[in-house]
Amino acid sequence: MKRFAIVLLLVAGFIFVAQAGFSTTYILHLNGMCSTKWVDSSSSRLANKSGYVSIDCQVDNRTSISYSASQFKSNYLDVYCKGSNWCYIVNYSAGDVIMGYINANYDPQWNIAYVYTTAGAGGGSEIAWKNISSLFTCQLANNLGVSTVRNMYNHNDTNGITIYHIGGYKGILVSSAILPGEDDGAVAYHSSGACVNSGSYNNLCNCTHWTNHVIAYTCTGYYLDHFGMKMKFIYQLGW
Repeated sequence: MKRFAIVLLLVAGFIFVAQAGFSTTYILHLNGMCSTKWVDSSSSRLANKSGYVSIDCQVDNRTSISYSASQFKSNYLDVYCKGSNWCYIVNYSAGDVIMGYINANYDPQWNIAYVYTTAGAGGGSEIAWKNISSLFTCQLANNLGVSTVRNMYNHNDTNGITIYHIGGYKGILVSSAILPGEDDGAVAYHSSGACVNSGSYNNLCNCTHWTNHVIAYTCTGYYLDHFGMKMKFIYQLGW
């Protein structure tokens, strides 16, 4: 009888270890407008964190936010972030809108530890206004106007997940004339800083933020333009 009990304990322990062995932590990388993957230039790379598996999410961000959200949900969140697995989401620019749209429109069903957003477009951009978006190379630009994005979904509904934000302030002469306050040439601080109200801000912390949206590292931001910001969160995390 004692031998039988020992065998049962050994079997139970083996099953527990086997199950634990299948638990994986993933870092999902979600790029911005007009992209189809994260690593799209020589200046971008995946996060490198010991013990974590980095995934370059192949999402078509050229058509609409809803289409991109459907792809990211079905092909990545549903595949990598359920069961015993956990995910960290690193997103950039319009990736902020895609992740926000998913959180607001689907019930909590994924194991997401944190979301790290760089130069987020969650508050919209003034340069997607008066047909300026036609200058870009994809239709998704039409989804990123300030009023369009801010009315697209409930930004306060993050499914309880903390969204960390960083932003840049190296503006570009032409676009900075349109964007209010500090900006990175594509989005102003009211967007990259997850501010409830659009407007002119020179500090990422000097506004009321949406629920569970938090400014990371510095309130003043980084002297980088929109393209230069892409990898900044990964560098700050030491990944």
